[in-house]
Amino acid sequence: MKFIKLALVVVALALGAIPLGAQSQSAQDQSSKAVKEVVEEYCKMAVEGRWLGPERWDELQDFLTDVGPWFPPVSISVVSSYKVGDPRRHIGAGGRAAYEVEVDYLEWGSINSFLNFRRSRGPRGASPAAGQPVERRTYETLYLTDRFLNRSPSGEEEKTGVLRWRIALSSPPSVDSNAAQRWVAEMRDKSNDPAMKYNAERTLASLRSISAKPAHPAGIAKESSSEIARRFVRLEGGLLPGQWSELTNFFVETPKPQWNKVHVIDVVDIGIDTNEDLSDVSISTNSLGELDSSLRLSNYPSMRLPPDSASASACYGDDYFGFNLLLSDKHWEIAPGGAAKQFNGPLAWRIEDTSFEPLITLDTAIRYVRQVRDKTTDPVVKTNAARTLTILKYYKKGKPLPDELSSGASGGCG
Repeated sequence: MKFIKLALVVVALALGAIPLGAQSQSAQDQSSKAVKEVVEEYCKMAVEGRWLGPERWDELQDFLTDVGPWFPPVSISVVSSYKVGDPRRHIGAGGRAAYEVEVDYLEWGSINSFLNFRRSRGPRGASPAAGQPVERRTYETLYLTDRFLNRSPSGEEEKTGVLRWRIALSSPPSVDSNAAQRWVAEMRDKSNDPAMKYNAERTLASLRSISAKPAHPAGIAKESSSEIARRFVRLEGGLLPGQWSELTNFFVETPKPQWNKVHVIDVVDIGIDTNEDLSDVSISTNSLGELDSSLRLSNYPSMRLPPDSASASACYGDDYFGFNLLLSDKHWEIAPGGAAKQFNGPLAWRIEDTSFEPLITLDTAIRYVRQVRDKTTDPVVKTNAARTLTILKYYKKGKPLPDELSSGASGGCG
C-alpha cells in the first residue's frame, strides 16, 4: 500500500492539486516513512535469524541492491535489541536521491567461525557494565529502484523486481540470542571436530545466560584481579612455547596462544578496571616489533626507548593490549569425544580470552629466535633469524639501528 500512496502523491503533483511547497514536503514525508518501514522490516527478519541459512536467501532480493550468493557467515553479532532512527535525505552521485538510516544495536558479543563467543567491549576497548550489552551504531543507505544485482557462482545478472527502497550495502548478520543458539547448535551437530563441539557447548552456555541477571559467585578469591593480572603478564613475558602449560590455571579453559604472531614488548604499566565479577586488563607497552612463524620481525622501531624517556616521548607506552578476567568457581575441560564439561573449583579470577597472540619480553624473544633457528632446517627461517637477532641485540644494547636495518623499521616510537 505504501507504493500506491507514493504514486498518488506524484499524480497530485502533476495535476497541481497540492501547493508546490506542500507537494515537495508531502512526497519527502511519504518517502521517509517508506524507507523506515523497509529498514525496520529488514532488521526484524535479520535479528530473527531469517538469513543465517540458504533456505530463504532469495527474500533478500526485496531488500538489497546487490545480492551475493549465500555463504556460511564468518561471524555473527548477538544483540539484545535495536532501534531504527529517522531517515535523512541526501543527494548522491549524479543527483540521485538517497536516504541514510541510523540503526543502533545493543550488542552482547560476536561468534566467530570456530563457534567461539567473545563479549563486546565499549569505546577504547573498555569492558561494559557487568551483565550489560554494548551500544553499536550502523548506517544503512537506501535508493528507490526496481533493479538489483544478483550474484551467483556462475556470474552476475541484473534483475528487475518490485519498485521499492532498497539497501545499498548489507551489514554482517546481527541476530538475537535465540537465533544464535539455533545456529550454534546446528553448526555443532554438523561438525566432527572435537574443538568445534567444545567451543559450541561453551558458547551455548554463555548465550543461555547473557539475558538473565548474572549470578555472582559468593566468597572471596585468594588473589585479587590486580595480583592475578600482574603475575600472569610477568610470567607470560618470560615463557617459550614449550613452557606454556605453566599458565593453564590462569584460564577458564585451555589457552591457545597463536605463535604465528608474537609481540615483543617492554611493559610500561598494567591497568585493571573491575566491574563486579568482570575485570578489564589493559597493558601499556612499548612495542619492539612482531615476530611471525618464519622469525621475520616487522613493525619494529628504529630504537628501543629507555625507561627514563617517558617525559621526552609523546608516544611512550602507547601500544595497548588487553584481556578480560572473570571471577568464577568453574572451569571448562574437554572430555573424550569432544564434549565440553564444566567443573567446580576454588573461586578465582581467570582469563576469559583463550585464543590470542603472546606478549614476550626482549630477552625471551632472543631465546625464542635462537631456539627455533637451531632446530630448523629451513634456510628462510635461518636467514630471518639472523637479521632478527641482530636487531634485537641492538635493542639490548640501547643503540639505534644502523641504516641497513632501520630502513625496514615502521613501528614504535623510536
